[in-house]
Amino acid sequence: MNTKSFLAASAGLVLLVLGGALLNSGCEEGSGTQGLTVEPAFADLTSGFTNFTQTFTVSKDDLRELSLPLTWRVSDPSLGSIQAAGGYSASYTRTKKHGDNGIFVEDQYGAEGAATVRQ
Repeated sequence: MNTKSFLAASAGLVLLVLGGALLNSGCEEGSGTQGLTVEPAFADLTSGFTNFTQTFTVSKDDLRELSLPLTWRVSDPSLGSIQAAGGYSASYTRTKKHGDNGIFVEDQYGAEGAATVRQ
C-alpha cells in the first residue's frame, strides 16, 4: 500500500469513528438536563417597602426520587437572600436596595430552575 492510499484510508477511518461518536452522543440523559419549574417565575416587590419577603416553590412534578434537599442561592446577595429553605420551598427576603435579583435552585441530580425578583 502506498503512502497516499494509507493516509486516505486513515483519514476515512478517523472520520468514521468521529461520526459514530457524534451520532451516539445523545443516548444517555445528561445530568442537569431536566429543568425545575419555580413558582412564581417573577415576583415584583417594588410596591413600597411593605412587602419584604416572597416564597418560591419548585413544582413537585419536576422532582425525581431523592431530589431533595434543594440548594437555593441568589445572584446578588446585596439585594436579598434566602432566609429559610426546606422541602420544596424557600423564603426570599429583600433589602432596601432596588434592582433585579435572580433566584436559583438546584436538586441533587443537578437539575436547575430560576426565578426573578424585581425590587
